[in-house]
Amino acid sequence: MSISLANNLLANTVSLNLNNNQTALQGAVTKLSSGLRINTAADDPSGLAIAEKLQAQVNGFDQAVSNVQDATNAATVADGALQTTTDILQRIRTLAVEASSDTNTTADKSNLQTEVSQLIQEVNQVAQSTNFNGNNLLDGSHSGFQPQTAAFTTVTSNASLASTSTSLGTGYSQGLLAASVVGVGSFQVSTAGAQGVTTSTTTTAGTGTIDGTIELQVINTGTSVAVQETFVASNAATYTSSVAVQLLSANTTYTIFDNVAITTGNFGSSDVGVVSYIKVSQNVPAVSQPTGPAFSFQSGASEGATIQLGISAVSALALRISNINLLVSTSTGASIGAEDAIGQIDNALTQVLTERANLGAVEVRLQENSSNASVAATNLQASESNIRDLNVSQETTSYTADQILISVGTSVLLQSNSNAQSVERLFQ
Repeated sequence: MSISLANNLLANTVSLNLNNNQTALQGAVTKLSSGLRINTAADDPSGLAIAEKLQAQVNGFDQAVSNVQDATNAATVADGALQTTTDILQRIRTLAVEASSDTNTTADKSNLQTEVSQLIQEVNQVAQSTNFNGNNLLDGSHSGFQPQTAAFTTVTSNASLASTSTSLGTGYSQGLLAASVVGVGSFQVSTAGAQGVTTSTTTTAGTGTIDGTIELQVINTGTSVAVQETFVASNAATYTSSVAVQLLSANTTYTIFDNVAITTGNFGSSDVGVVSYIKVSQNVPAVSQPTGPAFSFQSGASEGATIQLGISAVSALALRISNINLLVSTSTGASIGAEDAIGQIDNALTQVLTERANLGAVEVRLQENSSNASVAATNLQASESNIRDLNVSQETTSYTADQILISVGTSVLLQSNSNAQSVERLFQ
C-alpha cells in the first residue's frame, strides 16, 4: 500500500468505524435508559404502527372498565332509591290492609290516610331527587323505550275457577254465586280450582283505560236477594260518575265499564253477606323517549360497543297510586277505597320490583363486561409490550460490545495518526 501525503486513509477508515460504533452506543444508551426497543419511527416503522394501534385498544379498554364501574355505581344508586320506594309501598299496603277493617273508626282511617298521603309525597321526592353526577335516574328522563302492558283483571278474593270455562268466577260450596269477568279484550284461563277454595288468578290482554276495583256483595234488599255491584275508579279514588252502584240479578251478564262485564250465577238468601273483589288494571301503552333516551354506556374499546339502560319513572303518577284514598266506602260501609289501594299497591310493587330486577340484571352484565374488558386489555398490552419493549439482556450485551469497540477504535485512531511521522523520516 502506497503512502498518501494528501489523505490519512488509515485514520479515515478508523474514524468511520469509530463513528458507527459511537452511533450504535448512543442508540443502546437510549434504549436502555427508556426501556423501549422502539423510541422513534426510525427504530421500527411497521412495529411502531402496530404497537400504537394495540396501545389505542388497551387505553380504550382501560377507560371502558372505568365507564362500566361508573355505570354500575349509577345502577346501585338507582337500586338503593328503589329499595326506599319499595319500603314505602310496603308500608302503604300495610296501612291499606289496616284501613280495610271496620274495627277502625272513620277518624282512625283518616289518620291512616294522612300517613299514606305523606308517604305518596315521599315516593315523588325519591323519584325527583335521585341522581348520579347530575343525571336524574328515576324521573323517566332516561327511560328509553318501555313496552306496552296489557290491561288485565285479577279476582282477588273468594275466587274459584271452572275447569271447563274461560271465565273467572267466585264460587262457594254450593256454587250459588258465580261472577265471571268477560271483556277487557280476550283471555283464557287454563287453571282449575275446586269449589269453595280461595284462589287468585290473572288474565291478560285488552286495551282497558281505567284502573279500579269491582266489589260484588250478595245482599237482601227486603224484597229480593241480589248482588250489589260497586266500582271505584283508582284515578279519582271515588265512585266513577259513569257507573252507578247497581243491583245484579242471577244468571245475567252486565257490562260494568270499559268493556268489562260481570256474569252472575245462582245465589240465594244463604249467600247474603258474601263479598268478592275483582281488580281491574288498565292498559299502559308502549312509551318511547326519543328526547330522553336510555342511558348509554361505552363498555368497550371500539365504536358501537355500548350498553343501554332505560329506567322508567317511579313517581306516584307513573305507579298509578297518586289518588289512593282509604276513606272511600260503599253504601254498606265496606272500605272499597282501602281494598282498591291494596290492589293498586300490588301493581306498583310489581312495577318497581320489575325495574329492580332489570337493574340487577344490567349490573350483572356490567360486571361480566368489566371482567372481559380487563382480560382483553391485559392481553393486548402483552402483545404491545412484545413489540415495543426492550430485550434488556440482549441490548446490554450490544452496549458492552460497542463500548469495547469504541475504546479499541480510539486507540487505533491514535496509532493511525502517528503513522504520518514515518513520512517525515523519508526526508531526513
